[in-house]
Amino acid sequence: MTPQKRLPLSSQRRQSLKLLQSPRLGATPEGGVGLLYPSPLLLQRLTRGVFCQHGLRSLRLWVWLHLLYSPRYGSFWNQGEGTVPELFSYAQWRDAFFTADHPKGEEIPPVHNSRCPCSRRAYDWVLLVVGREGMENWIEAVCGELGVERSDWQERLEQRLFGVTRRSLADDLRLLVELGLLERQGHKFAPLEELPQWVREPMAKGFAPRKVKTGPLRRMGPGVPEVLFGNLDFGSLAQRYGTPVAGVQRFFVHVDYVVRDGQIDQVEDWQEALYQLWQQSPVPPVRLSYRSSRLGGVVACVIYPVCCYYMRRSIYLCGFGQTPTGQGKWYNYRLDHIEALQPLTWEAQEVPGFLIQGYEQERLPVPDDIRGEMESVWGFDFYLPPRRMILRFEREFHQGYIAGTFRHETFEQISYETVGQQIERFAEPEYRERLLSVWRSRSPEDAYYQALYRHGDINVQMRLRAWRPLGEVLCPGVLRDEMAQEVKQEHGWYFGQ
Repeated sequence: MTPQKRLPLSSQRRQSLKLLQSPRLGATPEGGVGLLYPSPLLLQRLTRGVFCQHGLRSLRLWVWLHLLYSPRYGSFWNQGEGTVPELFSYAQWRDAFFTADHPKGEEIPPVHNSRCPCSRRAYDWVLLVVGREGMENWIEAVCGELGVERSDWQERLEQRLFGVTRRSLADDLRLLVELGLLERQGHKFAPLEELPQWVREPMAKGFAPRKVKTGPLRRMGPGVPEVLFGNLDFGSLAQRYGTPVAGVQRFFVHVDYVVRDGQIDQVEDWQEALYQLWQQSPVPPVRLSYRSSRLGGVVACVIYPVCCYYMRRSIYLCGFGQTPTGQGKWYNYRLDHIEALQPLTWEAQEVPGFLIQGYEQERLPVPDDIRGEMESVWGFDFYLPPRRMILRFEREFHQGYIAGTFRHETFEQISYETVGQQIERFAEPEYRERLLSVWRSRSPEDAYYQALYRHGDINVQMRLRAWRPLGEVLCPGVLRDEMAQEVKQEHGWYFGQ
């Protein structure tokens, strides 16, 4: 990151610093006023998922804590005038925090006003606390402790921290509630009387930057297992329960893994081969001999290997290039189905033209591209077409198994009336009237959800099967028909001849 010329604090920057001052958060034992330092430990604790993917969101949650627990809670409300509300909605927060001309739609706001907080980079928010002298050490600590590539982290810091969609900011509030840092009362939110001790611990204890090796398949060392895991904070679990308690091991992790014993060595060989390839510069393309369950035979594909994921009880290689089906340019290859893996050169004649073009233009895909696709739409097969899904759950089943759980960023509860509007808007024309009739026959007392999903993704289909018979697909019609056909087939097995 290019060092910036020191500028005098403007009134806007003074106000930003004032909002980040928090005696409740940063109080010393003697009662002095301090600042909540964005240490790697705190940022990791604020992360739901993988920090490499959600690092900026963790930083934004850190700023939220200052905004909500500053010396005068909500000192930004009405430009510091009037009574501070005990409860606030997202809309109230938005109107108080941003300038009056801040867009209120669903799109990412453009840079419309230099005084609006949405125009400030992540770098600017951190700079207010760590200072220019401490910025370099902070960047080094975050990259070392949390396994982030320095160039990638510096690029992210140049992005606007609050220049995101309404959905993202509303989701911040949901995450703060889930983390136990905010209370929800209906559609509004209330600050806690006192924040948990773990919020203050990172500042009190400090941190010691350390170097760790990074890489898609690196072996994890003590204290840094959280880098690879999404939707579960393995770092905190391992730190708290990884060692025996009073001499007895009390915590265990069982991960389903369908690879047979005879294939485990082969899978590890492919992992090691990929690890070696990813250390080369440039990373070469490879030729795979792949045993396709869908096609019932072995096919050859030339791909650019992007990254690996553990998903659906096995490890997959996300490859960009030729595919077994000959459709599209992306495919997830199960490592235990790979029979041969041969590195090629970029000059090899069998390398597809679009791969060579991406290589020459330095526009080959990176793991962040895949993470972004998976975050925006539910489903591991991120290359499949997105569709809108509407689900109904019986009320008691919803209260026991769905309410308060996380399925995907787009998985959200909607009202009974909204269901009809969404069917009108998104259902296939040939299904629309039938689906509306089904919706009208269902109880308004049941729970309804919508999500964006990858149509044809087996992982999503397996989740829907697990919810039967107390979860019903209302839309799209083609998915509903697929579920109905499966139910009919099952009925024949159990009650037929």
